[in-house]
Amino acid sequence: MSIEDELVNKLVSTSYDDLPFEVVMSCKQNIIDTLGVAIAGSNTPLVKKLLRVVKQWNGKPQSTVFLQNSVIPAHDAVLINSAMGRVLDFDSVQISTASHPYPTTIPVALATAELRGKVSGKDFISAVVLGSEVMCQMRAVPDYCSGLSGWEGVICGVFGGAVTAGKIMNLGAKHMTNALGLAYSQAAGNVQGIRDTGGGAALSIQQGLSARSAILSAILGKNGLQTSKRFLDANAGFYEVYYRGIPYDLTRLHGFGQKYLTMNVAIKPYPCCGYALCPIDNVLDIVQKNNLSSQEIDKIVLRVGQAAYNNVCQPRDIKYRPKTVGDAMFSIPYTIGSTVFRGDIFLEDFSSEAIKDAERLKEVDKVETLLDPEIEAEASKLGLRLSLNIAEVSTKDGRNFSQKMLHAKGFPQKPMTFEDCVEKARHCARTVGFSEDRFNRLVEAVSKLEQLEDVRIIAKLMS
Repeated sequence: MSIEDELVNKLVSTSYDDLPFEVVMSCKQNIIDTLGVAIAGSNTPLVKKLLRVVKQWNGKPQSTVFLQNSVIPAHDAVLINSAMGRVLDFDSVQISTASHPYPTTIPVALATAELRGKVSGKDFISAVVLGSEVMCQMRAVPDYCSGLSGWEGVICGVFGGAVTAGKIMNLGAKHMTNALGLAYSQAAGNVQGIRDTGGGAALSIQQGLSARSAILSAILGKNGLQTSKRFLDANAGFYEVYYRGIPYDLTRLHGFGQKYLTMNVAIKPYPCCGYALCPIDNVLDIVQKNNLSSQEIDKIVLRVGQAAYNNVCQPRDIKYRPKTVGDAMFSIPYTIGSTVFRGDIFLEDFSSEAIKDAERLKEVDKVETLLDPEIEAEASKLGLRLSLNIAEVSTKDGRNFSQKMLHAKGFPQKPMTFEDCVEKARHCARTVGFSEDRFNRLVEAVSKLEQLEDVRIIAKLMS
């Protein structure tokens, strides 16, 4: 049996009842977290631009666009909703692969459920879990993540999203194989967009395009269209074509269904790139434990590995003087400086006014980032390229504090509870005036998701 057949058979045969309890609970936490982040992202300029473009096409009303009072073709709805969930870069991130599965799989699952009709909460959960697992486990096959390979994590999102849509559509093995082969034909997503635009806009558009291609792949596959059957293990398969010269190991997929990489997901307490989360926590811990004020601090040094250095420390001029909110989200100097400046960091610290605030930028200038080969080696060995760092804080009166940190708040080792995720989502919802009553009904629906007979109630609450 080919690895493709093995994977597809596992996907079509796995149901909600096969999922461990902790995997179900993790999925529900990520659903309320992702929906909260999407609510906060619904009012961003990028989302409004996308909606204006899509509305000009006057397509068939099939699926809901979150918070826009619009129902449009399903593949166009997921383009916008997926971008909405990623535009603030506040969604959860898989730690070992730096993948962002949920802004793809959750919008795809909701749009497909509206397209199909009545879909149970249990089927919804299994579709989101399996699609998210495919995205993360495919991303784990090559040795190097986005900062080194040039490919961004959403390149595997089209596969994960196609699985999610395929499960909602109840595709059998033949049609699921069609969908995944078609997904290979549309796989895309690169790091250059981050470097050229500062991150936020490019990433969210790529996330949306990936989700759009995913649902399109499932729809076409269901209707008997196909391209590649050997989309993984072949001379012209995905990894041979896309990861030339980079080591990869397809046997990592053989654990599919036995281990769940989505259990190794960090739910972000701070709205910024995942590579900045642990450095923020590290500096914040030093500051709070030693009762340091910003006025006392003379210098902050962050020692990081290669991927973090590439993504959130360079180019220097953009990281210290961000031109856009996206630049700021992808900057260790800005996020650390802002945290010291205000004692915390949240959405209000990423505005066009905040990134130009002269007093805040004085704190940003105190931050230095260094590429540390020893950190890179240890992070690679432990699978902690996303997080491992050393923070050094020096005060004006000559005191020095230093500590290594491996995991940030929201990581599985320092988990956020469902209630923590609800409060984060509530804070996000308040930023755009989402009503408290509607939010509470949304939380109730997600908390009892496995009991729902029809998940379209969630789409309605998000309309």
